[in-house]
Amino acid sequence: MRLFTQVFILSAVLVLPGAAAAQPMIQSQEGIALQNEIEQLQSQVQQLQSNTLNNGGSVLGGNAPPPPAPEQNSGPVAGGVVTSLLTQVQQLQAQVQTLNGEVDTLQNQVTTQNAQTQKEIGDLKFQMSNGAPGAATMGAAPGAGPGATAAPDQPQSLTPPAASAPQAAAPMVSGDPKTQLHAALEAYAQRNYATSAAMAEALVKNDGQAPEAYRAQYLVAQSQDAAGNAQDAAIAYDNTYNLNRTGAYAPQSLLGLASSLHAIGANDEACSTLSSLNSQFPTPPAGMQPRIDQVSKAAHCQ
Repeated sequence: MRLFTQVFILSAVLVLPGAAAAQPMIQSQEGIALQNEIEQLQSQVQQLQSNTLNNGGSVLGGNAPPPPAPEQNSGPVAGGVVTSLLTQVQQLQAQVQTLNGEVDTLQNQVTTQNAQTQKEIGDLKFQMSNGAPGAATMGAAPGAGPGATAAPDQPQSLTPPAASAPQAAAPMVSGDPKTQLHAALEAYAQRNYATSAAMAEALVKNDGQAPEAYRAQYLVAQSQDAAGNAQDAAIAYDNTYNLNRTGAYAPQSLLGLASSLHAIGANDEACSTLSSLNSQFPTPPAGMQPRIDQVSKAAHCQ
């Protein structure tokens, strides 16, 4: 009877109504493993309870036949098993709560870091748009923007192409957004960066809800970057990222933004942007990590 009482108490602790609902959802692999272990312990307790009930007695006090005489020392051994199970459950629950606290702390750090980065970028955009004295002197020379040698759909690199002669912007292409984007990409491939930027900006302005607008906004940043307009490139990369922070070009936009900020001498903001990139995209697209390390080293990030 003592064994059944201990098993019943442990079972009640494990299956208390609302106990599962009171615990936050664990996203990590370690948290999931702990929850699986708790479920296994619950299954063991339920099996012990079932065995106890089958051997005699009833929760409702029925007329089941009396249990056979227990073997010598069986009571203490069974009681030790139940006590051990209860201790393991309490330890696992404590570990789950600790993991929940760590997850909340990390999430708060990422949120605070992103907010700080966006504030710094906003301040820089305000200074550049109002012609701050330091901003004009920190601009990169034409052709020195990062990523000029990359293909239109690839992340930016830090090696510039040979400077091309300025070209007059071509007339805007009429037609649907897909046709306009294709023409802008063609101009970029021909290193007519002023034309590709103008075409892409027109598409974003006139058809901002079109699926092609996101790619066009990234092309604006690429074109300004390749032309060596670091200030305009920084703003365009930031606009691309804010347009879709989980989109296909979000990691590349953060990298381009960090590189452009470094080009205008804003190394602290560049390092903050790289920190956000590493937090949000710990596994960046293939080929990006060497460029991330290059910008980090150039900006003297810790």
